[in-house]
Amino acid sequence: MFSSRNIHLAILGLILGASTGYVVAFYKADASQTPPPLTSSDVGGEVPTGHPEVNSEQMLEAMKKAVETDPTEPEIVKRYAVALFEAGRFDEAETWFGKAVALDPSNVDSRSMYGAVLWRTGKRDAAAVQLEAAVKLDPRNIPGLHGLALLALEKQDSARASQLIKQIEAIEPSYSQLPELRERLQSGTGAR
Repeated sequence: MFSSRNIHLAILGLILGASTGYVVAFYKADASQTPPPLTSSDVGGEVPTGHPEVNSEQMLEAMKKAVETDPTEPEIVKRYAVALFEAGRFDEAETWFGKAVALDPSNVDSRSMYGAVLWRTGKRDAAAVQLEAAVKLDPRNIPGLHGLALLALEKQDSARASQLIKQIEAIEPSYSQLPELRERLQSGTGAR
């Protein structure tokens, strides 16, 4: 009954059974793995179901802590300033954009946003300095050119405004703000 042939077949059966069981268990375990977390691009910018609510104050507080942790990192400082700007906290944004520009004077985005916040807070001359610096660093910088066009329109310098609008049009003909800038130029109003 227990011949060597039967013993070999029993061992072979055990090995094959164990191997098959291992492979099946592996695939079942692999299939039960949780999928990778969704990113905002996966959900079209919408928050996934069940995601905890995060209000802008919580976000700003978290960003402020990050800035306080490393106040010498220009990108972190700039992102915090942008968040403040988007929250309508222009005076604070002005302070932080000033710090971002001081940390990295060659950052075109920081300079053009600094110019925008200075314009919003009524500091037109300081805004012009920052916007001119942004355009000098990158002559194709649409936000800088747009800000300078608004400043020219406010000063009723239609020749300068027209030149800046033409520059924007040459760089990005589909720029969404072009019709508004042209209309302001035509009506001669620079007021916002």
